[in-house]
Amino acid sequence: MELKSILFPHDKIRPVQETFIQDVLSCLEKRKCLIVHAPTGLGKTAASLCPALSFAQKKNLTVFFLTSRHTQHKIVIDTVRAIKQKYGINVITASVIGKKNMCLQPNVESMRSSDFTEYCKYLRENGKCDYYTNARTKQTGECKVALAELSKTAPSATEDVISLCSVNRVCPYEMSLMIAEKSQVIIADYYYLFNKSIRESFLKKTNKRLEDAVIIVDEAHNLPSRLRELLTKKLTNLGIKRAIKEAKELEKDDLIAKLVEVQDILNKLSKDLKNHEDHRVEQAVVTEAIGRFCKYDEFIDELEEAADLVRDKQRQSSLGSLAGFFKSWPEESIGFCRIIKRDDPVIVLSHRCLDPSVASKDVIEGAYATILMSGTLTPTTMYKDLLGFSKDCVEKEFESPFPQSNKLALIIPKTTTKFTERNDAQFQMIARICADVVNEVPGSCAVFFPSYQLRDAVNNYFQGLCEKTLLLEQPDLSKDEKQKLLDKLKNYGLRGAVLLGAAAGSFGEGIDLPGVLKAVVVVGLPLDRPTIETQELINYYDARFGKGWEYGYTLPALTKCLQNAGRCIRSEHDRGVIVFLDQRYTHPNYLRCFPTDWQLKISVDYVPLIKNFFSAPIVPSVEPVVLSGQE
Repeated sequence: MELKSILFPHDKIRPVQETFIQDVLSCLEKRKCLIVHAPTGLGKTAASLCPALSFAQKKNLTVFFLTSRHTQHKIVIDTVRAIKQKYGINVITASVIGKKNMCLQPNVESMRSSDFTEYCKYLRENGKCDYYTNARTKQTGECKVALAELSKTAPSATEDVISLCSVNRVCPYEMSLMIAEKSQVIIADYYYLFNKSIRESFLKKTNKRLEDAVIIVDEAHNLPSRLRELLTKKLTNLGIKRAIKEAKELEKDDLIAKLVEVQDILNKLSKDLKNHEDHRVEQAVVTEAIGRFCKYDEFIDELEEAADLVRDKQRQSSLGSLAGFFKSWPEESIGFCRIIKRDDPVIVLSHRCLDPSVASKDVIEGAYATILMSGTLTPTTMYKDLLGFSKDCVEKEFESPFPQSNKLALIIPKTTTKFTERNDAQFQMIARICADVVNEVPGSCAVFFPSYQLRDAVNNYFQGLCEKTLLLEQPDLSKDEKQKLLDKLKNYGLRGAVLLGAAAGSFGEGIDLPGVLKAVVVVGLPLDRPTIETQELINYYDARFGKGWEYGYTLPALTKCLQNAGRCIRSEHDRGVIVFLDQRYTHPNYLRCFPTDWQLKISVDYVPLIKNFFSAPIVPSVEPVVLSGQE
């Protein structure tokens, strides 16, 4: 394969990359979609982007590289820069992150996304944002200077765009859209194409068409849950209280009375619920209850009008959030459920999405072609079903490119974190096994638990048994706090430290620490609590695909476990131990979901295995092969 024909920026294509590239080109030529399980180390960014870009240039298409992580933008930008440098061609590229994260208005970072959207709209429509006005309305000299500079230096990191626009007092988001209009590659979050309202505005402003889009979705295992959350709307008792406070400040007595009625509706719906309990709610129960004291649509209009008045004085409005919720409440029920839940002191009424294809199917069918890829995209058939791909979608699974002899994958079937079997004796046994493992490992380790509460219960015993320094991840870490903890872990070197975190926390996926972690222990299974939503999800997927438990319960949990495990081996030079600690991992419905090249060992005599593993010589890297593929 000629490197220039596919704009490959490196000196050599490895066999696995060549197979991947051929799959991409074949699907693009046939206008088919592609779902790829591609473990870390395959070079999947270059293997997907380069052939897609070369094909797009010939067909006058645009490549959209979508990712859930801002850090992934840099890898794509670096790949484009390498293409430009090697072949001397100008590949115009735009990197667009969330509008709120690019905003130069002061103190917007703490706002909820929905509130920011309304606040931004209010400022723009009322001519109160100089940055937007300078960029879009006046097209000032500063705007032209910034646009010329960005066009010259593209592709630019988002931080550089924000810095340049701040100096020139123009909106970084709007300037990025102007660059995107000329771009052949656009790097963005999933929402820019999968959120219908954002997509329509984004494509219109950038003068792009969905049918001319080649979409590459990276870390695509996150897409179903992200889309479900995107389409879910929530109303809380705390939000109502904030809205009443805003209405009082506006001296709108009539609106206050209506909000008190809404508060009563929420209280009545939740009065029989114990803490952490939930139950189903019928759509008509709420709309009819509101209809007894006002007209439903007029109530929404009243909320929106009052919200605009609030935004004259402050950046966000709880009245506006309520308006958004009540707009969505009467919408289509197929693929959704309505639930009320009590988590004292909070009561939450939600219109929850069960079916991510509500957001994805139109995009997949409308685009020129869509490529999904991730290191934990197994089974690929599940993602094809959940996201609404057609039957002729191509599925591929590749083996890891790293030597299997440099990884010891163990299942230790001695304990369980099953809800009904949690007790102090179980926690003490988990602590003993984890300590045996990390004490035997020459270097740093990470131990991931289904929850912080379970982590702390085990740590009561573990901290007295572990011979290494303990680092505890806390919930909701800021970006700076997360980086400080990672730096601290790196600094322990050969002495080693142990990071104790949660499966769905800040470090369960998305961190890259080559050479740092020598072992990862995944304690238990991060299965969702048996809530009404979980049961609704199981029932819905069972009715649609006959796979309710797999798609709605077990496989999403196992994907988290595999992501946790993936923090260990990050390069061909890494070697480490991965331990899955729970009896349930040996059950066939879980065991069959592990990648087939992992060579899992099941043993209760784990210490000699770990000792022998680290005393064995390192094996050089070998090229991976295609494991399976089907059309």
